[in-house]
Amino acid sequence: MQNTRYFLFLWVILILIGTAAFIGCEQETTMPEEESGTTKQPTNVEIVQESGKTVYWVLPGKRRISKQVFGTPQNPQMGQQLLQLRIQEAGNLPDPLGTNVQQLLRDLPFLVALPETLREVNADSTAYTQTTVKLPFGNNQAKIVSGSLRVVYKDRQRYDQPGDPTQTLDSVDVSTQFQDPAGNEYEVKVKKVLQPPIPGYQTAGGVMTNAFHHGITGTGSPLMPEVYTYGAVWSIGDLYINGSLADENKLVHVMTTQVIRAADYQLALDEELPLALSNTIAGQPHHTHLMILPIKVTSQGPKMEPIKTAFTLPNGEKQPFIHVMFEQDSIANAPYEILAKPAW
Repeated sequence: MQNTRYFLFLWVILILIGTAAFIGCEQETTMPEEESGTTKQPTNVEIVQESGKTVYWVLPGKRRISKQVFGTPQNPQMGQQLLQLRIQEAGNLPDPLGTNVQQLLRDLPFLVALPETLREVNADSTAYTQTTVKLPFGNNQAKIVSGSLRVVYKDRQRYDQPGDPTQTLDSVDVSTQFQDPAGNEYEVKVKKVLQPPIPGYQTAGGVMTNAFHHGITGTGSPLMPEVYTYGAVWSIGDLYINGSLADENKLVHVMTTQVIRAADYQLALDEELPLALSNTIAGQPHHTHLMILPIKVTSQGPKMEPIKTAFTLPNGEKQPFIHVMFEQDSIANAPYEILAKPAW
């Protein structure tokens, strides 16, 4: 009897020790994962648009200005003050990266803000109307072209991490071909996912899924409305035109979002979203944007550099950016919670 009690007592102690050890192991494996910003369950979102469906090449154009985002002439928002703050914050980055990011924001302020000097006002100076310059966010300046797309957003990391902007667990597969309005053939080859080292940007490791960006979020240009995003990636890629390498190491941004283009191809303001499906260009809730900005990614940091496109604008200059819209894309694969989530 005494031996039986002894063995029972010993058995209970062993169970308690084993349970404590198991809990301890759980804690040891969980903490580094949380600190590294990784996700427990990888998220893949696959988007496809076959040839023969609607594709638009977006031309430079003035952008209508959202009161919700940019305020009024009496109470401006997201303007010069914010730009100066972001330039100052970029100075905290190690050089030469910090100096190059500061210069990039001076060259391309619309990445983070819209200075008041770039805003037109109405007759009685009570509201902003549109930008004073033409940008990649033209209101209804676009031409129908042909093209196809397949992108797989592979989201593994919750947050951007300090250090090398290309050191991330996120990845992407991109296969796309498209034309410009003159019939030149383009292909983009993405090489690396990038966490853009721009103050205020939070790109979730370079690949973002099931989230919002643009608008007042701080991530992406505020000239695009705050938009629900099925998947988005910031990356470094090469551009081929008519079969030959035309440009290298450009900043390539692909995003699949709720529809933000109306039936007349106006780019919606924040206060106009969500668009009714009957007032969209293709009558479906999502579409995919491919943007190649006039930014070259170098070992010293990002620098403004117009893209060497083959398309000549009416003013005789080459278009310095690429913005292509795939309006009849399909979600080939995505987690249930993303497929089930309304796009507004």
